[in-house]
Amino acid sequence: MPPKGKGIRKKKGKGKGNSKETKCKATSDLYFPKEVVFDILSRLPVKDLLQFRCVCKQWNKIIYKPNFIAAHFRRSSSLQRSGSSLIIGSRHQESNNHVLSLYNPPDSLVELDSPFPCFFPNMYIVGPTNGIVCLFNPPWGELITLWNPAMKQYKMVQLSESLPIQGLHSLASVGVAFDYQQNDLLVLRIFCVELLSPVPNHIEMYSTKTGRWKKLKNEMVFYIGEFLCNAIVKGVPYWFVCMPDKFGVRAVFMRFDVGKTVFEKLPSIGPRRQHQFLVDLENSLCMLDWDHKDDCRIDVWVLDDVDRWSMKYSVGPLIGFDRILGCLRNGDIVAKNDKGVVFLCDPITSSIKEKFSLDTSKVGSHVIVDYSESLFLFTGMLPVKKQDAQDKLARKKITRACLKFLTGQPS
Repeated sequence: MPPKGKGIRKKKGKGKGNSKETKCKATSDLYFPKEVVFDILSRLPVKDLLQFRCVCKQWNKIIYKPNFIAAHFRRSSSLQRSGSSLIIGSRHQESNNHVLSLYNPPDSLVELDSPFPCFFPNMYIVGPTNGIVCLFNPPWGELITLWNPAMKQYKMVQLSESLPIQGLHSLASVGVAFDYQQNDLLVLRIFCVELLSPVPNHIEMYSTKTGRWKKLKNEMVFYIGEFLCNAIVKGVPYWFVCMPDKFGVRAVFMRFDVGKTVFEKLPSIGPRRQHQFLVDLENSLCMLDWDHKDDCRIDVWVLDDVDRWSMKYSVGPLIGFDRILGCLRNGDIVAKNDKGVVFLCDPITSSIKEKFSLDTSKVGSHVIVDYSESLFLFTGMLPVKKQDAQDKLARKKITRACLKFLTGQPS
């Protein structure tokens, strides 16, 4: 007869797997296969995923894997087509500060903590690309800040040693691209030559993977009059440019080939109206073409996979709008009236889907871009500080420096 207690000790031995880690593994592996857990998590918002990292080690590993981050962004982008999230940039009417807000219709506007210093007079928004928004200060593309609003992290990019040449360069145009093969976010800065100059533009590219700038070879002569690219579609930036030919100077489209790291000329549409606007519509490059009238009608042109333009549809007439601000990825037309009210218009019925007002912002300061949240981060990114504290600290430093300068004190 076995000694008393041996069976009890054996039971205790079997119960060693009752730790939290084993329970988590049993929940995710035994009852739910890894593929199912992966699929479920990829459908959740970033805010929830950041909390679920603490559930167990396995979930934490999944959430940080590059293939999961890519799958999650694809889900986020596809959901956006049915109802777009918007990032709205504006200037505060009284303080003149830059304001960045997130709008998820029909919810109210939520002001975001911005990583961009408030004391710079101008701020331009490029992107987003793969969930990353690029902020910079014109006219030379300085203080380039790469920001993930969903993850609340950012990085200020150290500029290269290249400087514009006085009398040759008129401005710098900034664009953002994404190399899906290398999982690398790229920033392009183009020193644009004056109109009719025979000298090619100076083009440089920053890689978030290497953390370095490099000069790109360019022998094409074209002129850019904007501080930023006109559209980004599937990680590829596009510009409206003027290019010389035997008839003089002609307006054309250019895109940056991410794989070859060169610029390519695209075919023209032909005779156009008074206004054009390049947009990303359902992952295709589109152009809005319209005249400024009281009952304006917008023609929507699409570039197909073999670089041929065709008119997709015509929207309108749109009545009672002062300015067309653009088009969202799901096709909604963004317009504004003379009272500063912003409208989202259905392109099929021309009816108003949503409207909101930016009462505290300066007239004409609105910049509205689509936004799909992403988990994507790269080396060197830091948490965004609370805007109020950051602004107060910046103002104190500037005031102190000014006082020292005026009183002749050493800095």
